[in-house]
Amino acid sequence: MTDSTPQPISIDVPLCLYVDLDRFAGLPSEQVLSAEERERAEAIRSPLDRQRYVASHLALRQALSEYTGLQHAELHLSKGSFGKPSLTGHARTQFSLSHSQGLALIAIGGRGPLGADIELLRPVPDAAVLAAEHFTHREQEALAALPAHERDRAFLTCWTRKEACLKAIGVGLLLSSQSFEVGLEPDCRSVELSVAGRILWLVLGPAPERMDCVGSIAEWRQTEARAGRASHSGRLLEAHA
Repeated sequence: MTDSTPQPISIDVPLCLYVDLDRFAGLPSEQVLSAEERERAEAIRSPLDRQRYVASHLALRQALSEYTGLQHAELHLSKGSFGKPSLTGHARTQFSLSHSQGLALIAIGGRGPLGADIELLRPVPDAAVLAAEHFTHREQEALAALPAHERDRAFLTCWTRKEACLKAIGVGLLLSSQSFEVGLEPDCRSVELSVAGRILWLVLGPAPERMDCVGSIAEWRQTEARAGRASHSGRLLEAHA
């Protein structure tokens, strides 16, 4: 096999699940959540939003415990420079959490950094305005060309795909969502992002299908120098595969 041999497009997410936050019942938060998580929960004014925040983080820790075999007390989460969480001491365990109102999406794998994003399916009356601010010209044109009854799902599909990619690489607002193409279809594809003089390669695909929401998952697979790509040498700086 040579470097030019096409690699299968797949995302390593052996544990991927939806959680109904309004019905989730787990261990008491004081036994599971960190002091920082409890403080953040207490700062949320809305009781419903506070309950959903607690439920989503309890569900994440329960899923991480099941995946790793670690006890809750052994799960120590830390954050990167832009707030992306990781499991301290377990670099091969990658995960991402997203929630939209009362529904959460949790993805856990063991290869590259993951990004998950979910949006409940709903009318988006300002889709064209948001697309002009966040989508590429090609994506804007594709959205405008769709029949009206298909635009809400297509917009949310593209939106969650953008968010999943940005969450996977964890660079916050450093990268514009208009600088890379993800499309409006829930397909599985490779995505190229240019960040700080490097080319980041991600695999992007849909979360398990549900009728009431749209979800996307991205996995950061490798990074290479821009010069290496231009010369087709493919010099690898960082690999997550």
